[in-house]
Amino acid sequence: MIVAAAICFATSFVTRVMAGENDVVPKPGQFPAADAGVYLAGELVSVDHVNRRGAIRLVGDNNDDRYHAAPSHRFALLPYAQVRYHGAPAELRDIPIGTVLHGMFLLPAEGITNFPPAEKNPSRYVPSQSQVLILEDDFSFYERQGQSWKVLAVDLAKGTLRVSSSGKAAGQGLKGEQSFEVDASTRVWKGRGLGELKDLAPGHEVQVNLTWAPEWKNGVFHVADVWLDQESRDVSREVQRQVHIRQMKTRWLPGWVEQVEHQPGGGGIVTVTLFGGMDPTLYDAARAQAKPGGGASLAAAEWTLRTWWQEHDSKNGPVLDFKEIPNPPLGSSGLQLRVQFHRLLEGYRPGRIVRFRPNGFPNVKLPPEERINSLDER
Repeated sequence: MIVAAAICFATSFVTRVMAGENDVVPKPGQFPAADAGVYLAGELVSVDHVNRRGAIRLVGDNNDDRYHAAPSHRFALLPYAQVRYHGAPAELRDIPIGTVLHGMFLLPAEGITNFPPAEKNPSRYVPSQSQVLILEDDFSFYERQGQSWKVLAVDLAKGTLRVSSSGKAAGQGLKGEQSFEVDASTRVWKGRGLGELKDLAPGHEVQVNLTWAPEWKNGVFHVADVWLDQESRDVSREVQRQVHIRQMKTRWLPGWVEQVEHQPGGGGIVTVTLFGGMDPTLYDAARAQAKPGGGASLAAAEWTLRTWWQEHDSKNGPVLDFKEIPNPPLGSSGLQLRVQFHRLLEGYRPGRIVRFRPNGFPNVKLPPEERINSLDER
């Protein structure tokens, strides 16, 4: 049963990749259409979190040669990519190596060369779609679509957990009846703490995070984490949400410049669209700065969202107003703000990336590893 289920999943997976459905070349200053991208899934095997790139080993498709000979699939996050972990916004730095991830991938971006670095030995097994629009762990991917797993049977002696999809079936990924591997390394989350494998029982509605298993090439997975109840899922989500909020407050909210209204003397008004996928409280802070007396800083950034000396290479000015665009495209928050500056930076140009700091956020010096002028380009 486990092999049959894996074959069914892997076959549809490969068909979608090879067909290249909805292939899109991203363009700076333009958000892609809602149906853009090709679905890919695999285990996270390397991360360069500063440059927002990494690699996944694609889900097994019963091809022994691909599993043993093909390189991992290198990817890079688009500036407006949405990353989720444990049901909350996240950064690559938050996701452990070995986590199975699901994503929508686009072709290399227009005008953005060698990102991620070109594969030295191109393989027919590696898709050309390398730019990430969405990236999620199993928990986030299935929960967002309304799918959970109903426990059918647990055999601790054999180390198997048999489940069946419950609720609304996910559009991609696993569904139906599945059998996963479990052992003493599987973390069982129960209430506000840890449970035990013996707490798993038929009838439980659970979420899982999967990882590598020895029969990976045949679509077999090991359960790294299993959440037994809603409370345990809510606790994990809230912990990750707070990690995300802290990260964004110190690194500032990413977006790009829509328009620049030049004024005499080198000043001007800059219209910025903030990227989507962040915690709503962060957008509330941005809205609050549009009130009389509010102000904000803009730091010029590059495609990877890295800034230079963030607290120095930025300008501060009053927020004149904001507007909300209804039904914004994926990648956009729909929130646009106009900020006035006495002096404009070189990076304040339409289509360029910026980081937005409401005056209520801390103005701190980032670690040298995260600053552009402190890193050799790789």
